Amino acid sequence: MIVPTLGGQRLGRMLASLARQTVAHQTIVVDDGGPNGAVAGACAGLDGVEVVRMEGNVGYTRAVNRGVERADGDVVVLLNDDCVVEPQFVERIVAPIDPGAGLAMAAGVMRDWRDRSLIDSAGMELDATLLVFDYLNGEPVSLLDGPLADPIGPSGAAAAFDRATYLAAGGFDERLFAYWEDVDLVLRLRRMGLRCALAREAIGDHEHSATLGSGSPRKNYLMGYGRGYLLRKWRVLGARRLGPVLARETALCAGQLVVDGNLAGLRGRLRGYRDAEPLERYPSGLPSGGAIATLRRRLRRRRGLRTTAAPGRDAGRGVPAAPARLSTLAVFHVPGTSGPSRSLEAELRWLGARGPLITVVPGPGRVERELAEAGEVVELDYEALTAPADGVIGLIGLARRLLHDVRAFRGLIRARRPGLVLAVTSMLPAVPIAARLERVPVIVYCGELFERRAGRGAPLRALAASMLLGLTARLADGVIACSRAVADQFAGAPATVATVYPPIGDVYASGDGAGLRARFAIAPDAQLIASVGYLTEGRGQDLAVRAMPAILDLFPDARYLIAGEPFARPRDRAYRERLVALIDELGLGPSVILAGHVEPVADLYAGADVVVNPARVSESFGRVAFEAAVAGRPSVVTRVGATTELLRDGESALIVPPEDEAALAGAVVRLLDSPRLAERLATGAREVVDRELRPEHSLAGFQRAVAETLARRS
Repeated sequence: MIVPTLGGQRLGRMLASLARQTVAHQTIVVDDGGPNGAVAGACAGLDGVEVVRMEGNVGYTRAVNRGVERADGDVVVLLNDDCVVEPQFVERIVAPIDPGAGLAMAAGVMRDWRDRSLIDSAGMELDATLLVFDYLNGEPVSLLDGPLADPIGPSGAAAAFDRATYLAAGGFDERLFAYWEDVDLVLRLRRMGLRCALAREAIGDHEHSATLGSGSPRKNYLMGYGRGYLLRKWRVLGARRLGPVLARETALCAGQLVVDGNLAGLRGRLRGYRDAEPLERYPSGLPSGGAIATLRRRLRRRRGLRTTAAPGRDAGRGVPAAPARLSTLAVFHVPGTSGPSRSLEAELRWLGARGPLITVVPGPGRVERELAEAGEVVELDYEALTAPADGVIGLIGLARRLLHDVRAFRGLIRARRPGLVLAVTSMLPAVPIAARLERVPVIVYCGELFERRAGRGAPLRALAASMLLGLTARLADGVIACSRAVADQFAGAPATVATVYPPIGDVYASGDGAGLRARFAIAPDAQLIASVGYLTEGRGQDLAVRAMPAILDLFPDARYLIAGEPFARPRDRAYRERLVALIDELGLGPSVILAGHVEPVADLYAGADVVVNPARVSESFGRVAFEAAVAGRPSVVTRVGATTELLRDGESALIVPPEDEAALAGAVVRLLDSPRLAERLATGAREVVDRELRPEHSLAGFQRAVAETLARRS
């Protein structure tokens, strides 16, 4: 691995992804004149990482060439420090390299940092004037499942080369400081009869233009220099190509003047053309696309990148910016810790940094304590909508409560005049109603997955679910869904609907398992099964209790610790009482522990051998299995709702049918009986976390959804 860098936060992020690779590799980090000690400090203590320090900023091309010369392996992989790669990236990008068969290059696939369902680059393609494009840019990642041609060569952001071939070809042309050096090398290798393979399973994320910023004078100059240099070096300006080249370059420079406010690209082209020598013969076999198509592609790409780097944007996050100052009213449906409250901690602090953040809760609790430092916390008298009892009286009571809550929220919005209202649930329809009446933009964070069909004699529940979804779809300006399954409930809605998976941070890796066991008098060698979540019938803790006798037959010292409390609702308090009665009925008093709220929850994961989530109702996401995986613990979950959206049975969890305590018991026994299987499943789920659920991805998705919603309203 060759990583040229100036240091900074991106380097640490990228090195962390390299540390999780599935194959051993040598990493050479080339410090290209970063602040004293910054690069060395980021690399300190990392196994297999060597730092090569350059004397000042000598340029990308020289930094890479020195790194390749220093490397020992047969294949060198180039990776920009603004990338994060999946654990199999190195293994899969080097696999196609076979110089004897003419394959001396391989291109990895970089997803768009702003939208990971789209491809940022899968190598390069060129037009007849040698203008370069990112292969497959803007295409859906799902396209990789079908037949695809190989690119003409790899992009320098994520490339593999046979090292001997790279050196024999002279490496990067060091007269190019940065940009276009990969095009030049690829053309030389193609002239030698060598090809590039698309390593479609070597995947990462690329924060495009994170170093210099799209449209900055410095980047425009360097890009222009490389363009002018190659036009002359490769003898592009022949009689047939002069007109197309002039048309493209005039339009591109004029566009930079209008959009970026500078002509640095023109100056760079003139200087690069002057410095070059016509050394190479114009390559044959290039496509002959027209200028209009070329410019349209360039314009589409620039529109995307301008949302990253334009003044007033959130630099380095790849998302459009919310206004420089934004006051927010965030409304929670419960005062205690919940999935949304854990999922939105960084997002709410980001809003608090933008301007006044007022958090609204229906009573005292942990949300108030956790978010007090981010802004003001207000207690208000309101209730989340719950399924009414069958009958007209229940509907009348629900309607009265809704009117009361709408008046309460309208009064609060009038008094505080926020620029944005965020309802942290779809179970509070009074919030979007009040915001719409007060003409304030409103976003609903939806973490609920509803059963819309009437079942078990509960037609009013199905009706209430349909009403909630309909109200949210019509009244919210934007909906942030915690999974694709949740987002699908709003298909066709006029609101902007974005899927943003909850973040799973590394905090769950540092729990005190021994302390947890000591707190609840659990022997160090006893098998501990644990579950986390509010005590509700939907969570299904009773199913795990019923599974315990079968588990105890084989593991008599096993303990089941239930972490969680009931919601402040009569039916949930009654459910807890039924749990107590069931434990007594089955004689499980010593083996089942109702622990209440456990904090920090990382201690529970660290102390557990197996984590179970026996839900019987549709799971909107199910973060418990991923939190447990960060702590290195396997999970048994039920196949409900969005469970299988990211989890795979036998790969990242054991997935059993709902309402099947025998299957649940059997899965737990399998994991207790097979440490190797337990480790494999935890590793598989951790890979999903690294690929899909990093906090930076969640925050970027949230920021983008807020900015797009506000832009739409303006």
